[in-house]
Parts: sequence; structure tokens; C-alpha cells
Amino acid sequence: MKMKKIFKFSLLALFVGAVSCDDAIDINQENELTEENAYQTVADLQTGLNGVYAAYVPDAGSNGTGDVILFNDLFTDNIKRGLSSSGQGNQVYNFILQPGSQFPATLWSNRYALINYSNRLLKAWDRIFPTLESGPDIETANQIKAQALALRAIGHFELLQYFTVNYEDPSAPSIILLDFVPEVTDVFPRNTVGESFEFINNDLNEAADLVGDFYAKDVASPFNAYYINGDVIKALQARVALFQGDYTSAGTYVDAIEDNYTLSDTETGTYQAMYNDDTTTEENIWTLARKDGDNGVVALFYANSAEIDGSPFFEASYDLYDSFEANDLRTSVVFNEEDGETTSPGDILLIGKYPGGSFGVQVNDVKWIRWAEMLLIRAEVQARAGMLTEAAATIETLRDSRYQGNAPSVSYGSLNAALADILLERRRELCFEGHRYLDLKRLGADIGEGIDRDDRDCASFSAPCNLPAGDYRFTLPIPTVEINANPGIEQNPNYN
Repeated sequence: MKMKKIFKFSLLALFVGAVSCDDAIDINQENELTEENAYQTVADLQTGLNGVYAAYVPDAGSNGTGDVILFNDLFTDNIKRGLSSSGQGNQVYNFILQPGSQFPATLWSNRYALINYSNRLLKAWDRIFPTLESGPDIETANQIKAQALALRAIGHFELLQYFTVNYEDPSAPSIILLDFVPEVTDVFPRNTVGESFEFINNDLNEAADLVGDFYAKDVASPFNAYYINGDVIKALQARVALFQGDYTSAGTYVDAIEDNYTLSDTETGTYQAMYNDDTTTEENIWTLARKDGDNGVVALFYANSAEIDGSPFFEASYDLYDSFEANDLRTSVVFNEEDGETTSPGDILLIGKYPGGSFGVQVNDVKWIRWAEMLLIRAEVQARAGMLTEAAATIETLRDSRYQGNAPSVSYGSLNAALADILLERRRELCFEGHRYLDLKRLGADIGEGIDRDDRDCASFSAPCNLPAGDYRFTLPIPTVEINANPGIEQNPNYN
């Protein structure tokens, strides 16, 4: 059986999640599948873990709705109205965010579902682990717990990223932390930023201690990039440290996995194959496995296939197109081969990333953490430490792998110049991968760069062209679904 098949939703895990809440009249019916019955062995824990993986869907959505991959580009400046648009995404593009908006509700509900599934699995682990006697079972159980902790950390961290106003104020309100399965009637206040970062870091640190050499890069396996292993945990820790403002630690985590990864290359075609052919390259750190019937990134932008006849309701923006230099071969992936010339308002700029592969016309594995992102973190760490020459050299290394021939030399005369160029490079490298909104929220705010759309792009939706750095809408509102169930929760500023 191919490994990708295990990432289909586990009916066992989902069923356990559905039936294990306390029944209103607490009746135990004959043959009822309780948590105790469902989880009895290490194999059961593995089945449950597969369900937790399947619950993480940053690529979910279609027809103008979705999770973070769509939101990051649609709300900002990487998308314009498509040829076959019937108004999908109009409110989001117009910077309209309210507690009842779809995107905040989707993100909040999905990540807390991920956390809930993780906690149910960890609860079963606590019961089963003391009964284990064989060394292999104990090792496997520890690896399962490590992955569940990392997935719980991911859920909390992404909630923190989108629903926290100020990452660097430890006493400010952040998110609700859950390391247990709550009752359906429970309500909780928001924990602080400091508490939230501590919780996330503790989960990742424990996961790193438990995971061992599980699918380590030097262990020959076709599955290395699909499961959370030690390198994935370090990459996640680098992301967390970056948002926490702990740049020294972020750089240390990147350094720790440096020997295991190399950049794919545009001139040899390995970069293009990474997106088009589902090739697992030496650049991939963590890949979300997808097969026929799973989420397809194509569905975020097209009604059908990734071509002009596939009814594109979103297209890449003129502003994104114009940000690339002529010899940057990333354009062969970001924009598909049917793209137009940017010379008239009728131009078509089809989105080319993840056009579909061997598992279906709309389905690709999602390259969720790549070495290129780690290099961009390294460049920012170097710049903030005053190492402007080293930061420039790191950006040159990335561009050399993406350009036809060597990229132009890079030099920075100030920290702001370096951060502005790193933000630009993050836009080019990570577009349509779930980063742009967060990059502008965090890094853009430091240099006074908000959303500044090309006039042609905003005209396509009759929308505003600008949103200044630091605007309150760079933090999402606590959704109505949470406020209704938890009326005492503190709303984010300007959404009351």
C-alpha cells in the first residue's frame, strides 16, 4: 500500500472524536465504541495518528473559500480577479473582515479540531503506554506521541499567528491553550502571548526529545518528507522563534538541519518538478501527502483544471508578476505556460503552482516546509544581527538556484534595506504557500510596508489598493462561533 493512502481520514479517529463526548443522559449502549475500546494497542494509536494528520488542511477550500493558503494571497497583493470570476472572494479582497467572516471561522474551528484530535490521542497514549513491555512498542509509542505533540503545537502556533495582535508583548491576550479534552460546556479565557509561546515551545521540545531518529534524513526511506521527524520539529521551532523575536534561536535551529538539505534548481528542472510532478527533492523538509480525492490547491483558484479552459476565478496579480526579474525561472512555476503579457487590462495571468500531478488533475502533495524558507529565516537572522554582508550572501545563494545563470550581486546598506529585500524574496519564493499575510503582518510592520496593490489589480475587484502596515486587520477577529459559545472571551481591537 502506498504511504499516501494512510493520510486519508481515519474513520476510527473521527468516530472516536464524535462519540467520546459525554452523552447528555450518559447511557452506555451495547456495542458502543468508546475511547477505551477504540484505543487498545500501539497499532490503534498509529491509526489515530493518521487521523490527526488528515485533520490538518491548510490547503482546504474551493470556489472562493479556503484555509490559509488562499487567505494569505487573496487578502494581500498576490491575486486579482480571474477570467471566470463570478465574484468569489470579493469581500476578502476588499479587506472586509468581521467576526462572522468565513476565513477566521474556518481557521479557528479547524485548528481547534486538530488540537482536539491530538489531545484525544495523547489521552489514549497516557493510558496505553504504561502497559507496554517490548522495546519496539515503547519506541514506536514515543514516536507517535512526538508527532501528536508537534501537531498540537502547529495548531496552537497557527492560531497564535493569526489571532494575536502583538507577538512581542508577553502579557497581551493570545489564544486559548488546551492540553486536555474539554467538556462541551467548558468556557475559557484567552491565555497570554507569553503563556502561549511557552506552551508551544514545551510541546516542540518534548517532541524533539521523544522522536529519536524516526525517519531521519540519513535513514533510507521514501517517507522521510511526509512524517514529522526531528528535522521537521527543528524547522517548526525556527518558525516559532522567528515570530517570538528570538532570532538567535531561530538561526540555531536552521543551522542544525543545514547538512540535510539542498536547494532544488530551476535550470536542471528539479525546482519545477517539485511542484508539477510531486517529486520529493532534497529541498523538502515536510510535505503534506495528498492523493486522488484529497484537497487540491488548484481548486482554490480554478473551478476545474489549472488552465484557461479550467475556469480560473482567481489569477496571479500584475504586481506579483512584475516583482520577478526577467531571468528568474520561478516564473515557469508561479505562472503557467498560458500566462499573458502584462500590457493591457485584459491580460490573463494563470496561477501555475500545484497544477495537479499523478494523483489527479487538481491534486499535488503540498510542500509545506522547504529549505528555501529556512534560508530566508537565516538571512533575516543575519540581518538583524548586523551581519548585512552575510545576509546578502544568503539571499544570493537562493537566487542563484532560481535564476538562469548567476543572479545579480546583492548588497545592503542598512537593516531596513535588507529586511525589505528579504520580504520581497519571501514573496517571490513563498507565494501561494500560505505566507504573504503573515509576512506583511510581522516583517512588513517592522519596515512600514503594508499592502500596496497595483491599480490594475485592485480595479479588477473594484477594491481598495492599500492597507497600511500595522492596520488592525492584520490580526483576525475572534469568530462569532467562539463568542456565541464563550461570551466572556476578549475580542481583538476594532472588531467589537
